[in-house]
Order: sequence, then C-alpha cells, then structure tokens
Amino acid sequence: MTPRLRLLLMGLGLSMSVLIFDQINNYRVKSSKKASRARSTPKKQVITKKEETPVTVAASTPRVSNDQRRSAQTSQLVGWQRNPFSTFSLSTESNTEVGFNSEKIIEADKSILLKNLERYNVEIVAEFNNDKVVLIDGKRFRQGEFLNEILIETIENDQITFKMGNTRVIKSVGN
Repeated sequence: MTPRLRLLLMGLGLSMSVLIFDQINNYRVKSSKKASRARSTPKKQVITKKEETPVTVAASTPRVSNDQRRSAQTSQLVGWQRNPFSTFSLSTESNTEVGFNSEKIIEADKSILLKNLERYNVEIVAEFNNDKVVLIDGKRFRQGEFLNEILIETIENDQITFKMGNTRVIKSVGN
C-alpha cells in the first residue's frame, strides 16, 4: 500500500466517522424535543382597512412608442453587442401587436432578416449534376436547406433568395 493511498483511506475513514457522528447527534436532538401543545383558542386579530390612493406614475415617465421599442429590440439581435441573457428572440419579433399596419411589419421583418444575413459571407455558387450548391462561410448549402432558421429558397448564378416566414430577401453572390 502506497503512502498516498494510506492517507486517502485515513481521510475517507475520518469523514465517514464525522458523518455517522452527525447523523446520530441529529437523531438524538430531534427525538428529545417534546411536542408542543396546540392552543385551543386562536388569538383575536383586529383587521382595519386602509384606503389607498392610486398613484399615477405615467405622467412623470416619458412614453416610448411601439416603433421605438421595436427598433430598439431589433438592434439587439445581431452582432457582438447583443445581450445573450435577454429573453427577446426572433420568434417574439414575428408576433406583432395589433396597432401596426402590414407595411411596417414587412419592413421590420425584412430589416431583421437583413441584419441576420449581414453576418454571412456568400462566397461562390457551383453546379454539380444539375444541383446548385452555394458556399456560405466555408459551408455548403443546397436549395431548400436552412441556414439558422433561414430557408435558402432559390440559388441562381449571381444571386440567392432567402426566406424567413413571409419575408424574402435576395442577396448577391460575393457579398
């Protein structure tokens, strides 16, 4: 038996003896406590109602419009400055409020998709056996495959069409 193994076994034995001693001591303390007798009559409490005045804070705080809030949220989506601990995600961005008209919704979704596509470098388009393949950041993608939840809809020689939801964006090759 090596000296190191001997020391480890002594440490294990010491920790086991401390564990057993603590368990026995806790059992004795719990069993020695006497059960207290419950009161037969509860204490009487006087309950008074206070009238609260409503506080209006909205007048002192500046109002933020939905457009400003939406643009602030979309600016947090892309880049190294994005907060990874925020609960905001792209799926909540597609759920729009009733007050927006359809043109603003399409423009906002398109801007989100463009910001996501800015990260990727579309390098080259190649054709193998009537099947076009695009090289994006060193990875090969075919038509119909997904690039981080963005569908590659069509691949042409000079441009690629990406689709996310109902929004389509055409990006030229080499950008």
